[in-house]
Amino acid sequence: MISFRNVSKSYNGQQAVHDISFEIRRGEFVFMTGASGAGKSTILKLLHHDIFPTSGVVQVSDHSSDKVKARHIPYIRRKIGFVHQDFRLIEDRTVFENVAIAMRVVGEHRKKIKSRTLEVIADVGLYGRAQDKVANLSGGEMQRVAIARALVNRPFILLADEPTGNLDPETAGETYNLLDRANLGGTAVLVATHDLEMVRLSGHRVLHLDGGTIRPRTIPRAGARPMRRTAT
Repeated sequence: MISFRNVSKSYNGQQAVHDISFEIRRGEFVFMTGASGAGKSTILKLLHHDIFPTSGVVQVSDHSSDKVKARHIPYIRRKIGFVHQDFRLIEDRTVFENVAIAMRVVGEHRKKIKSRTLEVIADVGLYGRAQDKVANLSGGEMQRVAIARALVNRPFILLADEPTGNLDPETAGETYNLLDRANLGGTAVLVATHDLEMVRLSGHRVLHLDGGTIRPRTIPRAGARPMRRTAT
């Protein structure tokens, strides 16, 4: 479904990633770890077609980075949900409006927008706050809105860039539970994170980046505390 084949990306002569190759299968949950500057954000941007490889090929579904036309990129992005660390919500709009906008921009029918938006807001536990302004929410609730917006168009993969970086440990755990539930529903998930404890608890596959290259790293798995729990 997704593959990087010998992908390198340079900015102004400086290599961000070098000769990266990996695959993410349909319905898989993968963590991506590494220090700041290791290349995690570059990989997410390459997947989202915000940037293109200097060399090599990024394959997303049926589209290859070396052949894709500019007019097709908006359609590719409709299949990809993106959760940013800084949420990127419109704070003077309601929860409903922030989630619905992702469907409006792709031209969905008004009736479908209403039903699907309310459905996904309920899925993240915010149905009772659908008409509240985002500015009145806590950080954890804002992250839930961001996840709902990323899922509302039923993407085949969800990308999350440090989704718990600004959250306390309890709220971070709830956020990971939501991502895990999305994965259980069939959505592939790729999470860039520094949270090695959550990676350890999950038991999911890990891509570790070091200096722009994927390198082996063993993170001991936890035996008694699985990540999947009932979200509150």
